[in-house]
Amino acid sequence: MDFNSRPSPARVSAAAAAPFPRAALLALLLVFICSGLIGRDPWYQEDAADFGVMWTMAHGTAADWLLPNVVGEPVGDAGPLAGWVGALFIRLFGTWLGDALAARLTIVLWFVIATAAVWYTTYRLARRDEAQPVAFAFGGEAKPRDYGRMLADIAVLLFTATLGLVLRVHETTDLAASVALIAVTLFGLALALERAWAGALLVGASLGLLALARGPQAAAFATFGALLALLATLPRAARWRGAALALATAGATFAVWPLLATRFAPEAARAEFLAAWMSSAPAVFAVPRAADLGWLLRTLAWYVWPLWPFALWAVYAWRHGLGRAHVAQPALLGAAGLAGALAAPQTEPPLLLLAAPLAVLAAFGAVSVRRAAENVIDWFSIVTVSFFGLVGWAYFIAMMTGSPPKMAASIARLTPGYTPHVGALAIALALAATTGWIALVIWRVVRQPEPLWRGPLLAAGGLTALWFMLNVLFLPAINYARSYEPLAQRIRQQIDRADGAPACVLAYQLRPAHRAMLAYHGGIRFGSATDDCPLALQRDLRRTRLDDSPPPGDWREVWEGRWPPRPDETFRLFRRGPK
Repeated sequence: MDFNSRPSPARVSAAAAAPFPRAALLALLLVFICSGLIGRDPWYQEDAADFGVMWTMAHGTAADWLLPNVVGEPVGDAGPLAGWVGALFIRLFGTWLGDALAARLTIVLWFVIATAAVWYTTYRLARRDEAQPVAFAFGGEAKPRDYGRMLADIAVLLFTATLGLVLRVHETTDLAASVALIAVTLFGLALALERAWAGALLVGASLGLLALARGPQAAAFATFGALLALLATLPRAARWRGAALALATAGATFAVWPLLATRFAPEAARAEFLAAWMSSAPAVFAVPRAADLGWLLRTLAWYVWPLWPFALWAVYAWRHGLGRAHVAQPALLGAAGLAGALAAPQTEPPLLLLAAPLAVLAAFGAVSVRRAAENVIDWFSIVTVSFFGLVGWAYFIAMMTGSPPKMAASIARLTPGYTPHVGALAIALALAATTGWIALVIWRVVRQPEPLWRGPLLAAGGLTALWFMLNVLFLPAINYARSYEPLAQRIRQQIDRADGAPACVLAYQLRPAHRAMLAYHGGIRFGSATDDCPLALQRDLRRTRLDDSPPPGDWREVWEGRWPPRPDETFRLFRRGPK
């Protein structure tokens, strides 16, 4: 062990490192990631827009694969990687599962990669000599293998319990891929400590893929943090060569896409995509202001809960060994992600790129935190999950029975025209999840178990039970409010009535999510700005006057409509020339 300055702050007995059942951990992760994937449509906005990219690729040409777009409209705020994987899944499974569910299977893939990378990263770092707990005078401390496995389980449980992750990771966006690739980068850093070249290659490849998934901003900050981690933790003889290899691999991995696009995509499409990319790039490299810092601190407080208390404690507890790899690597990568989030002002998704580094760091904090502080966090989880569980059941009863009247009215206001329909099986599953949570609380409070994974299990189990319960009870109502399928069918009927055929439609003031959902659900064929389309479809948002005017040219309105759950949106169909 390394006692250069002070001994390890971790004091872990063999009983505290008792193994967590593998079947229970896998079941928890499976329930968490699969809840909410089945029985819904793509949801507005990012979920629908990114699905539109995947769907366009799967049913399009080589140019659609190389230059991400939604039914002809370039999408330049991210790379093509998530779209490639989603399109591949649609090609493989869309015939049997439907395109939307096939695309959502990528969520499971990225989550498996992320949790596996977090687990093996923590396990490798925890088994190193400098990360071992204090040896007891008369023996009885945890063995290195048991200690490493216990810490890895804690890291995965805390990762799963992250509040901001629960909704975002269930959307068909590039964010799930980005979170997974940050975790793989972290695993590459840990691997490089023992196998420098293999680890550097993995770090570079994952950073290059991150640029292909999330775009240049996230990759630039992550690359900076990863290179610092390599230089700070690798053996002296391998530092610079390892960093250079990682940087070269990242550049080569990313370069494959623009080279293929230059070779095989039409020049006009490349120019249009590049213009879209240039217009979106400044938004993710903005100069932060004082208000951005305040927003970041407020949002972080709940978005990465419960990671940040344990992560901060880890930095404090291991302050006399900050150069040790198990602290330096996740801390440097997390600090780079925090800087990237600050450079993308007041947007929540970049904050989730902190989840994997903070989870690894939090695991080392959890084994050194004082028992009283841990109990406070456990009781916070118990009270919070139980409160929101009771609120969820109260709203469900109000939705089904109309009582209490105020709760029923609030649901009716969000879902006008919706007739509640929840089957007995869904209610039974929700009751089972609630019963499981109650049993977990009783186990924690009454038995006072010794294993240190008890608190993280409480947090992850509570969030999973709550998420599962809300999905089985409220998913039909949420899907009714957020799906565009009924509106797309109505618009398609009006288009057929106005032109008598699947006419070319000019999209005016439509966002990519609208184009995706109207094309997917309604089979609407959108033309480009240069096409001489006989019809035009406009979306008018009440909250702004910028989209009030009709499309330029000689157009006559033939239809106006809206979807009741979104009364602030009005859609108008125009026909070119006189009636």
